Amino acid sequence: MPKKFPHFQAGARLLADALTPGISVARVPVYAQLHEFAMQQLGVSARAFYSTPELLIDGVLEITAEYGIDVPFTDYDVYNIEAEAIGQYIIWSDETVPDCDRGQPLIQSPSDLAKIRTPDFATAGRCPMIIEAKQRFLAATGLQPTVDFSAPFSFVANIRGIENLILDILLRPDFAHELFSRAVHEVLGPWIRTQQAHFPQATDLVGSDATASLPIVSPDMLRDWVLPTIDELRDLCGPGIHVPNWGGESLLTDPTAMLDMKLHVAGNAIKGQDPDVARLGPQVYLQYAREHDASLLLGIGATFLDTSTPEEVVARVRHYLEVGMQHDRFALFFCNLSANTPPANVRAAVEAIHTFGVYEYKKQAGRHTA
Repeated sequence: MPKKFPHFQAGARLLADALTPGISVARVPVYAQLHEFAMQQLGVSARAFYSTPELLIDGVLEITAEYGIDVPFTDYDVYNIEAEAIGQYIIWSDETVPDCDRGQPLIQSPSDLAKIRTPDFATAGRCPMIIEAKQRFLAATGLQPTVDFSAPFSFVANIRGIENLILDILLRPDFAHELFSRAVHEVLGPWIRTQQAHFPQATDLVGSDATASLPIVSPDMLRDWVLPTIDELRDLCGPGIHVPNWGGESLLTDPTAMLDMKLHVAGNAIKGQDPDVARLGPQVYLQYAREHDASLLLGIGATFLDTSTPEEVVARVRHYLEVGMQHDRFALFFCNLSANTPPANVRAAVEAIHTFGVYEYKKQAGRHTA
C-alpha cells in the first residue's frame, strides 16, 4: 500500500480557492513539475523511476512534501506515452528522462499512416503502468489525478520528426491534415477516454505541448494548425481539455495575439513562464488577466532555477509575487525542477513564497484558507 499524504488535500483547496473569484486566501499557493528533481533526490535510475509506479508516485509525493510545495501532480515523461504505445522507439538510459528517438521517427512516409491506430491501452507500452500510477496517487492523496496526454502537435512531431512535420505543413498540407486527424481520433482521444473511464471524477485534462512554442512554430501555424486540433479533442473528450504550456510570446513585437490563443487553449487562465515573463515583465500578464477576467499563473523558469543563486531566486520570486498578488486569482509555479536544480534554490523559493506571498488582509466573502 502507498504511504498516505492526506495533507495535500489542504494544498489542493488552497490552489482551488486562490483561483476562484470571491474567495480570499491567506497565502499564494505554489505547485511544480518536479519528476526529474524527485528522481535525482531519490538517487534511482531513470529506467526504474519512469517504469515503476511505486518509485514514480511515492517519490514525487515525498519530494513535494519534503520541500513544502502545496500541490502534487502525477508528472512524468508525458510526451512519450502514446508514441511508445503505437510503436515509436524510445531511448532509455539510467541517467536521463526517456525520449523519443529523433533519428528513427515512426512515420517516415505516407505509407506509414496505418501505424497511427488505436492500440490496446491495457497492454500497450507503459499505458497500464500510467493507470496504475494514477490509481496509486489517488489512494495516497485522496485527490483525483490529472488526465495527462501529449497534445496533437507535440505527439505528431515525436512520431514524424519536427523538421519533417514543418515541411509537411508547408508542402504537403493534405498529408499533414491526415496525420493530425489520425492522431486525434485514433490515439489521443481514445487514450484520454481510457483514462476518464478509470478516473470518472477527474476534471483536469492536461495536454503537454511544449513543441508548439515560438520559435519552433509561428503564430500563424499556431492559429491554423495547432489550435484547431485541440478544439477537436475538446469536441471528443469534453471542455476540461486544456493545454497550458505554450511559450515564446516574448519574441513578438506585440504578444497579444499569442496570449489570446494561449487563453483559448488553457481555459480561463493566462499562464506565463520564464523566460517570457522575465523578458516582458509580469505586469504584462497581470494587465492581460485583468482585461480578460482570467486567473493569473506565473512560472519561475527551469533554466533560471538551475543556474541562479538562492538570493537571485528569492528576488525573482518576490518580484513576481508583488505583481501577481495585485490580481484576485493568482498562483505561482516552478516550470520544471530538473535533476540539476540545486536543492537550496528550491528551499529558497518556497521560503520566499511563505514570507512574501502572505496576504495582509482577507476579503469578507467566501471561504478562508490558511
